[in-house]
Amino acid sequence: MRVPTREQCYEILAQYDVPPHIVAHSERVAQVACFLAEALKKVGEPLDLALIEASALLHDLTKHWSLKTGENHALSAARELRSLGYPEVAEVVAQHIFLIPGPPGAPIRAEEVVYYADKRVKHTEIVPLKERFKDLRLRYGRDIASLLRLRRLEDLTRLLERRLFKKLPFGPEKVQELSRVETKRTF
Repeated sequence: MRVPTREQCYEILAQYDVPPHIVAHSERVAQVACFLAEALKKVGEPLDLALIEASALLHDLTKHWSLKTGENHALSAARELRSLGYPEVAEVVAQHIFLIPGPPGAPIRAEEVVYYADKRVKHTEIVPLKERFKDLRLRYGRDIASLLRLRRLEDLTRLLERRLFKKLPFGPEKVQELSRVETKRTF
């Protein structure tokens, strides 16, 4: 498996002219994802920390383009990452908007950790799921269909949250404590 290093991730972000506010969001998502992945690894989940960090840092690689084109930025970022030779990272990134959940009882996957971490970060602030989905409805709930899709995603994310934290010795509120930690290239 080929996974870019942290520094290579920052080079890719620069190469794609990702705006600083999106980089800052991605750094916070990576912080949450790495925190959860490390804790899950300690309880026996077979997670690749390098894959999770790189995927979290690169998950919004093409978001600034998609705001103009209307394209699904998870899929366009995955396409770009495949073209750069990172198919495993592309697979994780492709699912950060619409997750294909793993079956009950299956090991936790990198896709689930990055997806969940992204749903806990509003801009650069770590927030509870309720607040994040309220913001998503305000920004992307343009019609009944999009509001229903967001409701299904919120339900799926709550199920995922229960699945993740069932394995951990702490609850989702512990993630909030990361807000006090600076993220700029420090995780």
